[in-house]
Amino acid sequence: MRKRDFSDLEDQIKDTLKNAFNAIDFARIKEDINDKTEGTLNEVKTNLKNKSQYFNEKIKNNRYYKYRNTTDVISKDKNKVQMYISKRPAGSISGILYMIFGFIGCAAFASMLTIYSIFTSFLIAFSEANFITLGILFSCFVFSMLLALRGVHLRKRVKRFKQYVKTLDSQSYCSIEELAASLRMKHKFVVKDLRKMIDLSMFPQAHIDDNQTYFMLNDEVYEDYLNSQEALKHRNEEELKRQEELNEELNDPEKKELRYTLELGKNYIEQIKSVNDAIQKEEISTKLHRLENIASQIFNYIGNNPKKLPEVNRLTNHYLPITLKLVNAYKELNDQPVQGDNIKNAKNEIEKTIDTINIAFEKLLDDLFGEVALDISTDISVLETLFTQEGLTENDFKK
Repeated sequence: MRKRDFSDLEDQIKDTLKNAFNAIDFARIKEDINDKTEGTLNEVKTNLKNKSQYFNEKIKNNRYYKYRNTTDVISKDKNKVQMYISKRPAGSISGILYMIFGFIGCAAFASMLTIYSIFTSFLIAFSEANFITLGILFSCFVFSMLLALRGVHLRKRVKRFKQYVKTLDSQSYCSIEELAASLRMKHKFVVKDLRKMIDLSMFPQAHIDDNQTYFMLNDEVYEDYLNSQEALKHRNEEELKRQEELNEELNDPEKKELRYTLELGKNYIEQIKSVNDAIQKEEISTKLHRLENIASQIFNYIGNNPKKLPEVNRLTNHYLPITLKLVNAYKELNDQPVQGDNIKNAKNEIEKTIDTINIAFEKLLDDLFGEVALDISTDISVLETLFTQEGLTENDFKK
């Protein structure tokens, strides 16, 4: 609502109240109420004005803090990156000095060489000393030229260095392709150029990956890169191994059957667990947890002892499907809003059956360990016989 709207509302309220009280002959009451009305309206206007100023200042402050926080973050990133960039790159000063002395030398020795050549051209006899002098002047000219070219080379490298830093733009790493594109140079040249800058400590902690794909500004980023590459390599190896196992299973019917049985059993257990989580009754839930645990132990044992697979075929083909059907039926009965005698009796029967199933599954698990127990018993008997033959038993010591 705008300020003008509040003024119109104020005038309307005043006029309405005045007209009403003019119709009543209570002068003192009218004056009191008029005063109170005017005071109240003034107070409302003052509060609205204060609140408006408060919200305006708050919005302004929020914008300021938001801008300041964003600026602070950017500033921190830049400062962090600047730590790993040389403030005075190699060639920034020496390149200028090389160029100055080189071009001055070129101009001086070129002038001297020209003047001396003209001078010797007027001589009748051209002596050996003249040849030596010309050779020295020409050598000095060439040396000066090399100095100037060296300076130009260093300055160009510094210029490329600044372009690399600009392309990084507060980042700790960048693709070499992007750096090459910013300079319009070939990938191979940029890699060689960056390696030289690293050697000259222009980028003191920088690294280039083995594939020459990324340029990383510090050891921390390079370490993260190596770890990620190692993790990727490990995942690829696991995927390759899994693919080899699958291919091997396709050619080996026994392994294929084992994998199918284990996945089928795991699927039944997960479905029972899902239904169990949806049943809000502690007694049946405890029984189902026990069933899940026993079934999981059976399949874990089969996974480590594939020869026992035929002994659990009835478990996956008959016992677990019927068990899952009973558990689903229990959930459906339990979800009924009205629990009549038939529903209660059916639920009790299912609970008793779950107890029977648990006992049967425990017996099956125990039978799977029958050969293990027999082997252990045999090993103990053999060991006791050997001890007896060697006279190492307790009875032999008593003698």
